Amino acid sequence: MVLIITKYETATDVVFDNSKFDYYYSENTFPADTQTDFEDIIDEAGGNFDVIREVDTTDSMGGITSITASTFAITGWITDISKKDFRIHDMGLAVPGNRMIYLKQEYNTSDVVKEGDILVDRKSKQWKIVTILKEPYLNNTEIYKKAIIKSIGLEGSN
Repeated sequence: MVLIITKYETATDVVFDNSKFDYYYSENTFPADTQTDFEDIIDEAGGNFDVIREVDTTDSMGGITSITASTFAITGWITDISKKDFRIHDMGLAVPGNRMIYLKQEYNTSDVVKEGDILVDRKSKQWKIVTILKEPYLNNTEIYKKAIIKSIGLEGSN
């Protein structure tokens, strides 16, 4: 929300509504603008991934009868994990293949990335989402997701 004060360049034929200090408040678009800006950065700098989510079908005794996989496409930005992040989030010692990924809060209004999902990058390398670390909100609007991913083959991504 922004306070906008009415300014007049000349004093001729000026009619004020209530007082000579007219003002109004604009709508609070900061959370939506921040979300849009972050999405633009991810679209420009990030890479494309296919998300594979496995859904188990169980019988009445709790045994798994079938596993089906659903897929959808996302865009994310992978970065290295810093030593500070290891200490803050109790990740322990550096493990080969662990990285951090920044993701949009949702894709196509129904696809939301969750822990346990498998990401496949452009080089067919697979990454598993281990932990979603942070989901920052501004005025009840989620801006982005930040997660730790682990390379299933313990190799990096370029």
